[in-house]
Amino acid sequence: MCMTRIENLRRRIEEEGQLYIPGYVSERVRNCINDLGWASYTDDCINDAWRELKRIYAGGGNTATIYRKERYVIAYLRYYFFLIYPAIKWILFKILERGAEIIPRERKRNEINILDYGAGPGTASMAICDFLKDAKESSVYVYENKAIKLHFDELSGLFSKCYKNMLGGHEMVREIIDNMRDESDGGQNRYDIIVASYVLNELSDGMRELFLDKARRYLTDGGYLIIIESAYANARRYMGDFLNLTRGSFKIIDASGPLCSLQSCRLRDKCSKISIKRKDLRIPDGMTEEMRRSFRERNGGKTKWVHAILRKEENIFVDPSRVEEHRGSGSFTSSGWVIERNLTERAENITLCHGLGPCNLAFWREREVFEQVGGVSEGDILWIEGDYSGSSFNDLHSVY
Repeated sequence: MCMTRIENLRRRIEEEGQLYIPGYVSERVRNCINDLGWASYTDDCINDAWRELKRIYAGGGNTATIYRKERYVIAYLRYYFFLIYPAIKWILFKILERGAEIIPRERKRNEINILDYGAGPGTASMAICDFLKDAKESSVYVYENKAIKLHFDELSGLFSKCYKNMLGGHEMVREIIDNMRDESDGGQNRYDIIVASYVLNELSDGMRELFLDKARRYLTDGGYLIIIESAYANARRYMGDFLNLTRGSFKIIDASGPLCSLQSCRLRDKCSKISIKRKDLRIPDGMTEEMRRSFRERNGGKTKWVHAILRKEENIFVDPSRVEEHRGSGSFTSSGWVIERNLTERAENITLCHGLGPCNLAFWREREVFEQVGGVSEGDILWIEGDYSGSSFNDLHSVY
């Protein structure tokens, strides 16, 4: 891939080490507020709503009813939108920079189907559409006749209006379908991508399972599930809980870090802290002065998040309960997260943790830990032979 084109794309997302909100995006947000007749709210009113939203997100509460009120929707648009939008574009860019393409380019049909689950005002959808537009204009992607067909699920009528106002007329979008109004399910395998941003913390355990079932049924084979959550501790726990449910259906392609949810894991707190991604963000003009001051002083001028990207691949995991531990002759194979397809009765590519604790493959590969312990890679059984005390695996094994 041409590095000049990649660098051109980077400059549309980041300048001098800072993510930024392009002027046309801030204008969309401003127009959305004005078009819906909400410009009369004072900054003091919006700040009060914003502080309440922060308390709810930090405490793991549900915002389903609160977003029926206009001032809270405005507070979201003037703060959380500006944090999530650039983070999603950055995630997509970093994956592309590594040579992976999670957004389909070569398709027999000329459209890409994306479901934005719990879409809010369209933050994630806009980030994806703008990323594709930027990539196309940087000649990184070449979509001659490609267009995006957006589907969205959103309970808030106010957010639904925002979504349509934000994405309507976008040059990359062919059609917008409100799934809350469209009763037809279209059959299985209808989406290339399902994205959920700031959603898991809103769902009950049962609703998270229903969402996962929907992803299994309606994603195309090889389709991608993109999840991004806030850096609040409860959101990281919800992420870990959810990812543990995906065994047998999805392979983790990328993650912000280890996302274990098990109380029994001794490294759980350590993993939670290092799972957060942080990136400098140029303070957007659309924030109120109080928001700007808080973002600068309390957040250090950084947007923070946790994320995971998974690819739908049936039968790629082994049920850990079927994997035996072998401790004879100084070696063992431990139960845990299976990375690749199981070709025999023995599990292949097992990490040394139940769930997604300190053994996330992408996370440890990035830190060259595998090289330190003998070049473990996909296609190997992750095991330890001989005395591993003091080695890079010592802490990993301590989860047991």
